[in-house]
Amino acid sequence: MMNVLIVDDEPLAVNYLVEALADMPKLQLNVTKAYSGKEALAKLGPGKVDILLTDIRMPGMSGMELADAILATSPRCRVIFLTGYNDFDYVQTAMRKGGVDYVLKTEGDGAIVSALEKAIADIESELNDKQIMQKARQQVHLALPSLRRDYLIDFLQGDVDSLAARKKRFAELDIDLDPERPVCAMLGRIDAWGSFSAPADRALLFYSIYNIAEEYFQSDLRFVFFQYDRTRTVWLLQPKRGESMESAQKAIGDGAERIQTACKSMLRIPFSIALSLRPVSWEDAGSLLEDLKLQLTFCMAAGEEVLMTESADREEDERRGSSSLLLEIGRLRSNIHKLDLLESSMDNGQTEELKQLYESLFRVKGELFASEEGKWLGLELFSHLSAFFLTYLNKRKLIDAVEADVQIDKIYNPNQHAGLEAMLAFFGELGVRIAEHNGKLQKERSHGIVDRIHSYVHQFLHEELSLTKLAEIVYLSPPYLSRMYKQMTGQGLLEYINETRIQRGKLLLKQSDKRIHDIASEVGFESAPYFTRLFRKKMGMTPQEYRESVKGMDSL
Repeated sequence: MMNVLIVDDEPLAVNYLVEALADMPKLQLNVTKAYSGKEALAKLGPGKVDILLTDIRMPGMSGMELADAILATSPRCRVIFLTGYNDFDYVQTAMRKGGVDYVLKTEGDGAIVSALEKAIADIESELNDKQIMQKARQQVHLALPSLRRDYLIDFLQGDVDSLAARKKRFAELDIDLDPERPVCAMLGRIDAWGSFSAPADRALLFYSIYNIAEEYFQSDLRFVFFQYDRTRTVWLLQPKRGESMESAQKAIGDGAERIQTACKSMLRIPFSIALSLRPVSWEDAGSLLEDLKLQLTFCMAAGEEVLMTESADREEDERRGSSSLLLEIGRLRSNIHKLDLLESSMDNGQTEELKQLYESLFRVKGELFASEEGKWLGLELFSHLSAFFLTYLNKRKLIDAVEADVQIDKIYNPNQHAGLEAMLAFFGELGVRIAEHNGKLQKERSHGIVDRIHSYVHQFLHEELSLTKLAEIVYLSPPYLSRMYKQMTGQGLLEYINETRIQRGKLLLKQSDKRIHDIASEVGFESAPYFTRLFRKKMGMTPQEYRESVKGMDSL
């Protein structure tokens, strides 16, 4: 049962609401009433309140001050503000105090009940969210090995993050390695499955290999182990805290031999290993792993159970290409898998954001494409960019829309480009053209939404025209509709509704003899005093004074 506190300095209004809610047992509310903010706090004491329903403007302590006081002790309390002032900017200030809704007193019981039901649903949803989050944490714990593996594979394939981000991820994923210290690497390969040919048995085999390695490594090394692909495993290794790299290198070499022997004798499988005793920075770890992969690949002729060791004093210039070139290639290959990030910017027509994102993904040093490896990488980039943009254009049926601005055959024919740098520039410009086209469509759709709102307002001016109801008509959330309308027209939606009602009221005052009360009802105001107050604010005179002034002019 929800604890609801109703506060208003008008006792009749409070008592009426309490009685009305008592007739709605399905809401299951425990209602407390008060006629001032101070009385509300006194009645509440240390107790918890789930929903506060309060007038905004009250003597002594305003509704916003009361909300502040209650939220200090009940931060999850939902606040619904009642006001007789149809001033959206003022209400926005109130809602920033934690209110989930606001209701104009002129909107009647239905709006208040709807706001309460919304608050109750929000609280129940939050309770469900807590349960979901608790379950999610349990699932994350179970999935930690898989998450750790995915992160490390991405890292080693070129998705190198900053040191600060790396430290955070290592802690989150429980990676027991120092993200600042150099690391050694070891690559294992299952040469034959033996009795572990069934898929379920293979998973058991990888766990067995890990347990064997743990037995030989854990006393001398810090390490992380993961399955790299179907047949290969990776170890990343460092000395124990306070131990030297030299002692770690000896432990790695001795441990590798023992692991290989144990796999043969205990698991009955041949297991090849390529390891490097040369510690490298984390930024170079991916390149080192590529070296080890190549070593195992080119020693296939040596048969099963290969054990290859790269010495610690191998010269850097013996490696394939320069380290900076390999890092650049790794970065670009990693960024190929981030192409989907461009979709959001193109969909939303955000051209500047798209330019910056594309530049950050595919900024290339000129000398990269001068190498033979760089040229093949350029073709690799082209194939991915071509597939990405063709898929995007086809799914959204945009080829005809951009055909006039771009040379379409450049999307699928690499020979149409003057060079690889020109190719990258072309796809960047293509993305900009798509974003511009989508941005134009969005503006047109926004104008269409505004037209629909205006049409509905004029047609049903005599009915309730709340922000929530209008948002439902155009399938948008109330806050989004409010922001979009203000951005498109320069005025608030409720302000437009009131202006339209006043204009219709002026017409009726001028062309009919209907009573002020009837005109107020016909243009959508629930009370004549409220109509009169807004009319005077807008026109500088009351409706009756306006009618008399118009008749006076007609008689001249």
